[in-house]
Parts: sequence; structure tokens; C-alpha cells
Amino acid sequence: MKYPQSFIEEIRARLRVSEVIGKVIPIRRAGREYHALCPFHKEKSPSFTINDEKGFFHCFGCGAHGDVIGFTMDYEHVGYREAIEKLAGQAGLTIPQPSRVEVDKYNHEDALQEVMKAVTAWLEEQLHGTSEAETARRYIAERGLKPETVENFRMGYAPADRDALIRAMKEKGISVRQLIETGMLIEIEGKAPYSRFRRRLMFPIRDRKSRVIGFGGRVLPGEPNEDAPKYLNSPETVLFHKGRQLFNLDRARRAAFEAQQLLVCEGYMDVIALAQAGIHHAVAPLGTAITAEQLQLCWQLVDAPVLCLDGDNAGQRAMTRAAELALPLLVPGKTLNMAVLPKGEDPDSLVRSIGKQAFDEVIASAHPLSLVLWNQAMGQGANTPEARAAQEQALYVKIGQIKDTTVQHYYKQFVRDKLREAQQPAARVFKPFVKGQQPQAHHGATTNHVPLPPIMRNADATLLAPAANLLALVAAQPRLLLDAAAEETWLHAPMPAAWQQLAHRRMTELHIESPELADEEVWHTLQEELPAEVLAQLIKTMEAMGVQQAVDETIRATRVSRLWGEVVNDMDRARLKVECSEAEAAMGREMTDENFQRYMALKGQLEALERERARFYLEDPLPSAAG
Repeated sequence: MKYPQSFIEEIRARLRVSEVIGKVIPIRRAGREYHALCPFHKEKSPSFTINDEKGFFHCFGCGAHGDVIGFTMDYEHVGYREAIEKLAGQAGLTIPQPSRVEVDKYNHEDALQEVMKAVTAWLEEQLHGTSEAETARRYIAERGLKPETVENFRMGYAPADRDALIRAMKEKGISVRQLIETGMLIEIEGKAPYSRFRRRLMFPIRDRKSRVIGFGGRVLPGEPNEDAPKYLNSPETVLFHKGRQLFNLDRARRAAFEAQQLLVCEGYMDVIALAQAGIHHAVAPLGTAITAEQLQLCWQLVDAPVLCLDGDNAGQRAMTRAAELALPLLVPGKTLNMAVLPKGEDPDSLVRSIGKQAFDEVIASAHPLSLVLWNQAMGQGANTPEARAAQEQALYVKIGQIKDTTVQHYYKQFVRDKLREAQQPAARVFKPFVKGQQPQAHHGATTNHVPLPPIMRNADATLLAPAANLLALVAAQPRLLLDAAAEETWLHAPMPAAWQQLAHRRMTELHIESPELADEEVWHTLQEELPAEVLAQLIKTMEAMGVQQAVDETIRATRVSRLWGEVVNDMDRARLKVECSEAEAAMGREMTDENFQRYMALKGQLEALERERARFYLEDPLPSAAG
């Protein structure tokens, strides 16, 4: 049932986010917000924030985000309709009555659900109680499945008789028409309907509420139909939409939240074997390569699902298809990892041969999508500059498929960094500054072993002043970066000017390699190692902000603390202005819902930052220019 938007907004207006979440997990007030341990991933320090003013929750650890409806769906593991009904009850609202057409539609679907219940039970009876199913039982035993596993997944057997299902269901008051509508019978004009599944081991496919909505049937070795397609799935029906379902999704949801991992396997038997081994966070597409809608379902559970692929040529082709599917869908925080299994192995055979712990190690070695693309494009030998250039060009063409401009930017930066890696000299051993000693000369060289942040070399010029101010604050008080949030801001800060890039890289090296250095030692090291023109720019900006080294240490620390939030706000606003302009241009080229929604979302974020800035230190504004 589709509820009126006004009704949805009334629920949001009546229920504070903190009120809904506070009923199920402990929360603690922190100023205008509330903090808590995230219920969607394991953590020791609270990173889960609730903001009633803005009407949302956000976890800085796992990226979970949403409103009261989204929280209820994810935490309670219920669908949209169930979440609305639950929240409406809490808000004291009467749910709008559906139309007659809607009532008929839901009654019809409920009747078909009852049909599927009866069919599932009958197929189970055929597997366990008939001599014809001996081949199926032997196959199950050969695959190492335990009786409790078979029962848990409600596996069954479809007999050879074309009319057996019709006769059995007729006794239960189920009509031929209902069996046709559920996809269990095939109807051909001029012929009597007959069973779709015959001589097959049957796997019920469940929706997110664990209701059977369709079936997958596997042909059995030694049967007369063993040359038929190995797997046969239910057709599209009122209940079943193959491209929008995943096998075992209902049970994998909670396990994926707890493990913070979701495995996407090729087949039903892979998922079942992993569950038997204690790995419950696995799903499988329904007989085809993963679809865009299925990938979105995976991203609702985890940020980086792992595709388990065979190590043969078919697995490589599947990897290429998955990468091409994912690229246009990538958004900040959502990606894919790919685990290539040993040749000739699948998850089922591998977990049985090496055990759960060793299998977990194979999954832990999965490659991120960015590295997969790099290896596919550049992994083949290129004997000439022209061949290497062609590989690089093809890689950039693939990256161009990424629609999100921020993600695309960082993929391009990843490629540039990988290309530079191959040309960098050997790593230099870092020696921290010690008073009375001459430090090792350093003129912008980089080290291969330090995970340095990406540099936005084409950053908009409007970022010049905020970037300079950020550098000045960290140079004045390097211990700022011991705070995780400040460190995250610093590592991903764009540096448009060449001098800023040099200073940022050297300061980052010092922070990563020797975080124990005192502020004074860091400053002396910078004085000795930064080029004179870079140091001059840095000192000029520090003086303009009143945080130069000559200022009393206590006063300087207080001033840095006061100005940090404003500087970060300025950087975010400058970045969003660029993204808003790009989104507006895209909307001008093609007025689509997607482009419009992106523009409005960016505009809303920018307006929120503008309002936030008004609350900063208006009596003590930052310098407006820093070159």
C-alpha cells in the first residue's frame, strides 16, 4: 500500500529520532545531539549520532544513515509497510484506509502466499517420504549436507509426474489457476497445464519476511533430464521478481550486520554449505549474474559486499561484468570487494576442504574494486610506451562510467598514485628532529610505505584560502591530528596550490611516522626541511590568523581550537559550491530526476553549512585570502 506523503511527514513530525532510537538502545545527550554505540556494527567508542533538529541519525563508523523510518526498517528487519504501521502506532496516528482496489490486491497476494506455503510443505514431503526421491537424497548426502541443514532451508523434491502437484493441491482446495499464477504450472494454449518443475531438487526462495515466493530447481545427476539446464527458477509472478531478490537475504541480514560483511556467491548450494559451516552472511543471485537492484540490496546491509568468484576464465568474466555493473552505481562509501577463489573451487567445495577459518582468510584477502580495475587494465604486460598509454586510456574510459563526481575524482587519483608508485625511488628511513642535530634533508620526496592521502591537484581556486588556513592551524598545533575526526578531515583535505601540497605531504609524513613528536619538534623539523618559499607562505598564513609560534602557547592553543571548526566549515562550503555548480550544469544538460535530486541534496547541504558558519566566530573572522 502506498501511503500519502502527508501521512509520512506527520509521522516524522510527531516522533523525534532520539525518542524512537532511545527506546531500543541506550543514548546519551551531547549538546544538541545524542550519541550512542552503533547498533549496526561492533564498536567500543560511540560513533552513532542522533540529531533531532535535522531529523536523522548517522554513524561515522559504518556509514549507517537515515530517519525514523529507515532506522525501524534496519533495526527491526521489517519492510517499509511494517515500519510505517509500527511508527504510526507510536505516534497515535490512524493509518489511512486503503482503497477497494488495494484491498483486493493484497487479499489476492495473501492467498497466493498460502498456496506457496502448501506447495513448499508438499515438496518437502516428496523429498523425505517417497522412493522416487532417493537420487535427490543421495545427492544431498554426497554434498555433505546434514539433515538439520536440509530442514532449515526447507529443501524438497519435485517428482516426475506432470500432474502430481495439481492432484495434491486440489485436495487442499487450491485451484489450477492459482498454481499457474504462482509459476508452479506451465500453461500453453491448447494443452492442459503441467508442472514446471519435474525430477529436480527444490530450493525455496524467500522474501525479506521469510515467506516463500518462488523456487529454484536443480537437475540431478543420473536422471533422464540431466542434459536440461542445471538450474530452473520460477518465472516472474505477482510474488516473485528474480532481479530484485537474493537467495537467503532474509537470514543473512542480521548476520551481515553483526559480521559487517556480506558474501555474494554464485549458487544456492554455496550459500547452504557456508551456512552449515557457520558462515550465515551469504546470499546468491537467482541463476543469473548480479543485477543493479540486487547490488543495491547488498549495499543496504554493508558498504563493501564481497563477490566470491571462481578462479577460472568464467570467474574472470564474471568479475569484469560485476565491475562494469557497479561503476555507474558507486557513491561515496559504497563499493565492491572481489575474492578470487583457487581454480576449480567454489565456496561450497572450498569451505568443506579447508574449513571455516581458512575460508575466512581467503575472503579477507579480497581485492577492492579500484585494484581490480587497475589489475584488469594494467596487469597485462606492455612492451612499448604506446601499449602502456592505450592501457591507461582504457582504464580512464572505464572510470568515466562512474557518475558520482567525487568518487570518480578519487578513482582517477588512485590511478595517478599507482602510476607514480612505479616511478618513485626507494623509501627513505625517517629520522625525527632532535635538538642539536641537523635533520636529514627533505625536499618533497615521498615514501612508499606511508599511506599518504590523495591530493586534489585540480581543486578549485576557491579552496586556496581554506586550505592555507588548515595548514596553518595544524602547523601551529600538530596534536590536533590525534583526534580521529580532525585526522579524517586533514587526510582528505584538497590542496590546490603546489606549496600547499608540499607542506601537506610533509606534515602528514611526520604525523604518520612519528605521532609522538611534540608540537615544537614538529615545527623545527618543518623549518629545517620545507623549501624556503613554502615555509614563507606557511608563516605568512599563521601570522594572519594569529597563531604564529611567537604567540604564547596557551593563547595559541585556545585560538587554534576556536578557529578549527570555522576553517573546516570554509573548506566544506568551498567544495560544495564547486559540486553544486557541476550539478547545476549537469541539470542544465539533462533535466532528469536523478540530476535534480543530486542538485537539491547538495544545495541543502550547502545551506546547512551557511547556517552553521553564522554561529562561528563572527567577531573574529578568518583571513579572506591566502595565496
